[in-house]
Amino acid sequence: MGMKCVWSILIAGCAVHFSQTASASQQTPEELAQLWLDAIKTGSTTKIRSLIHPACPQNSISPEILARMVQGGLPETYEIETKELGPRAELEKIYQVVPERQLNIRYRTSSPEDRAKYGLGKGFPIARASGEWFFVVCTKSG
Repeated sequence: MGMKCVWSILIAGCAVHFSQTASASQQTPEELAQLWLDAIKTGSTTKIRSLIHPACPQNSISPEILARMVQGGLPETYEIETKELGPRAELEKIYQVVPERQLNIRYRTSSPEDRAKYGLGKGFPIARASGEWFFVVCTKSG
């Protein structure tokens, strides 16, 4: 009888895990951007870490980069854009995982105070893995 209880807890735990994963899908760059915006709004480096490309070695992801990805808050207006990146051979020299695009949040600030507070926006390279988009923040060292 004790084993049934343990198994049902494990099954319930798995169901919760899968439902969270399914709701946090980033099958388009725009969906990745929405998850990024959520991480910025909460200032959560834990949320942003889960959006880093799985092929990036964990020890190559600096806490400073994660903090920069979520710091500063958001102005009232902003735009999401993706842009193609340069030649693959050049990108291979820089990144451990070769990014496919650049994902940007462009801040549309109207006052000098807002520009000073928020800056012009943020941008990081992204690439796909298993049909989903992730940030690529692992550069080659040396």
